[in-house]
Amino acid sequence: MNLPPHFPLPTPLPPDWPAPEALGFGQYLAPYLVEAQHRDHHGWSAPSLTPRGAAPAPVASGALQYALAVFEGLKAYRDARGQIHLFRARDHALRLQHSAQRLGLPAPPTELILKLCRLAVQIHAEFVPPHGRGALYLRPTLFAEDESLGLRPAQLHRLSIVATACSDPQLQDVRLWAEPELIRAARGGLGAVKASANYAAGMGGLLNARANGYDDVAWLDAATHSQLAEAGTMNLFVQIGTDVLTPPLDGTILAGITRSSVITLLRDADIRVLEMPIALQDLAHAQASGLLGAAFGTGTAARVKRITALGDGQGDIIFNDRGLVRWVQQRLKQAQESGTAGAGDRPWCEAVPPLIA
Repeated sequence: MNLPPHFPLPTPLPPDWPAPEALGFGQYLAPYLVEAQHRDHHGWSAPSLTPRGAAPAPVASGALQYALAVFEGLKAYRDARGQIHLFRARDHALRLQHSAQRLGLPAPPTELILKLCRLAVQIHAEFVPPHGRGALYLRPTLFAEDESLGLRPAQLHRLSIVATACSDPQLQDVRLWAEPELIRAARGGLGAVKASANYAAGMGGLLNARANGYDDVAWLDAATHSQLAEAGTMNLFVQIGTDVLTPPLDGTILAGITRSSVITLLRDADIRVLEMPIALQDLAHAQASGLLGAAFGTGTAARVKRITALGDGQGDIIFNDRGLVRWVQQRLKQAQESGTAGAGDRPWCEAVPPLIA
């Protein structure tokens, strides 16, 4: 790896760095990017280090002009002994490859993605909060960077890892607006990939939700606008009776890594999870019959958010959480921070050793 002269390892925290509880999310960025570049007919370069403020952002790049960019989001935690590990990094790497292939970008090898993520953590090890008080969030971003205003496959791409220290997310309650017109994704589109364009397209729904007095948007299916799809940028879960339902991976929603983890934790506790369509009409019937329980959204940044109400312009569906959401949040937090969690012979946590100068 190409390190600048006299580079301190690991990078020390600035003297005015906030306490973990004051970090929030995404506001306090680490000072360096860990990167690799891909050039057609040459393949991937060796990892390099770039000061974050010096990163190029060509206005005419395919990333800015045509949204030829995909990304991931994963976290590094400290366990109770203070050792650092990445949570489900390999699964995030595989999903980044899938997203890249869908947009015609060069899919980085799994080991390259993992190496860059480990280096980003090692260099910024001092930025990882103490056990139980937060994490270092990594944003691997793959984008086209050669300059051309013509729409064509790019010849030059960059994989860049930007990091931000973040607080431990606390359980929040949110009210969702069932968006009646706009859609997040349709079959055959980009709904199942983590493309930058997906998030730009979602801003209109978020603004509509807030204009109607709600915290976030509930996306519905594109064909009928009658079934739940996602909650803002989170996967959705709804409890009806003793079962927990979540929309199926039908190609229109993202296969969330947190979603997968929660399904495993629920099933390990002998709670039946059904991956099936969730119709608004079924929620109204469950509410009327007293069977409607908790609802929550899951994602890497927020971990778990409790959904208290769903509005569709005709009134609110009110969810009734009797403790399930906090249980899910606590079990997930334990798994993420343990350093030892896993499913069968596939560990979820990958230790990150200290970087040796």
